[in-house]
Amino acid sequence: MEATHLIRTARPEDSARIAVLGANVWVHTYAAAGVSEVIAQYVLATFTPEKIQTLVNDLGAVVLVAEAEGNLAGYIVMRFDSYHTDVPIEIETLYIHASFSGRGIGSALLAHARGIAEARTGNRAIWLIVNSQNEKAISFYRSRGLTQEGVAYFALGGIKHENKVMVARD
Repeated sequence: MEATHLIRTARPEDSARIAVLGANVWVHTYAAAGVSEVIAQYVLATFTPEKIQTLVNDLGAVVLVAEAEGNLAGYIVMRFDSYHTDVPIEIETLYIHASFSGRGIGSALLAHARGIAEARTGNRAIWLIVNSQNEKAISFYRSRGLTQEGVAYFALGGIKHENKVMVARD
């Protein structure tokens, strides 16, 4: 049976669940070779309820959550005035718990985000950065009309990781 889901704006009391989901997805996606000390320290410093609560309260961002069956299934973070060429709205994070993958939750969160972009700017244009090794995510974004417009790098522990800059302009 397909799960039904609810999408809403995140609240401060969602911070712990968002932090745990974020850490879970990040480790599952980016620690394919295991958890090094650098990865452990990054995750523990980045995905804290306090940092998520600050993000939820940030007027320059919107955090939406998707709940399914009463549990957090995914979330998206939009950042305003974070330009890639002429596109001011960045999708900073779109994470879906593995148990809910393929149920349309990522698509729904992205559609909600693009609706917010349109309400704020008059068009649905967005941009994001995705790890070049994350073929599943790249395929997802391409199937939703995003195209690659560049490359950026994420440095962790002195190692640069290539990312694709993807944009939807419609």
